[in-house]
Amino acid sequence: MKKQTTAEISKVLKQSEARLLGKSNVVGVGIGEKIKDGKRTGKTCLKVYVEKKVAAEKLSKSDFVPSLISEVETDVVEVGKIRPLVSNRQRSRPARGGASIGHYKITAGTLGCLVKDKKTGKTMILSNNHVLANSNKAKKGDAILQPGAADGGKVKKDKIAQLERWVKVGFGKKANVVDAAVALPLDDKDVSPEISSVGIPKGTIKGKVGLVIQKTGRTTDHTLGEIKDVTATVRVDYDGKAALFRNQIMTSAMSQGGDSGSLILDQKRQAVGLLFAGSDLVTVCNPIQDVFKLLMCEFR
Repeated sequence: MKKQTTAEISKVLKQSEARLLGKSNVVGVGIGEKIKDGKRTGKTCLKVYVEKKVAAEKLSKSDFVPSLISEVETDVVEVGKIRPLVSNRQRSRPARGGASIGHYKITAGTLGCLVKDKKTGKTMILSNNHVLANSNKAKKGDAILQPGAADGGKVKKDKIAQLERWVKVGFGKKANVVDAAVALPLDDKDVSPEISSVGIPKGTIKGKVGLVIQKTGRTTDHTLGEIKDVTATVRVDYDGKAALFRNQIMTSAMSQGGDSGSLILDQKRQAVGLLFAGSDLVTVCNPIQDVFKLLMCEFR
């Protein structure tokens, strides 16, 4: 098949835009890189954005998106319902994944997602130790604010949860596995299982090099990245104290300060990891399987 230029693909897009947008479930169209099995292909294609992916056999002929349009490949991407976004730094009830949150003595981090306590079945908020447990300095029952203090959160009016448990971060030679903690919402109605700009997570998957991933965070909102390493050993600086982490997921740069606690997912909304650290060049995440095991939780 002849490789077409971006100009030629743009022409095809212009010709087919109205027809594609007229299909049930299609909410957008564009041009981008084709992603296959979660990995980049290097091929430019027509992107067809749908609210929800539907099996081909359940679609009418008129609503089916062909794999080729005028010899240009298509890529159908599930994006959910698109609506105006509010700032992740604002107070929101119910609070979604990606929102500003934090222990009352820290600045602010990110609400990762909702999980279920394996023993009690209670709904819990997942984020990092350094976001919810103030880097080991907190005690059970401490106030968790949404938004975090740096975004104007106050204990009297913005307390959304209380700290339940956390995995202690060790400093020195002993290696860590996760920087993670959970908190119990004061009222389950105050939180939502949805992650802003992503939707509701659909299970978990092990990270693989080359996998295209996404996250929504308090600071940089919704970003995409790519896994570069799944066996990284890194030394993380916690305000002058070094903590060693082994078997971490390292990705391309997709975060900034305040994004800690964001859930990392693949393009099928399967959770891969929990973002906890990074630099201007990389982002570092705990494997989600380790997070769930050590915190004794799972998806609701």
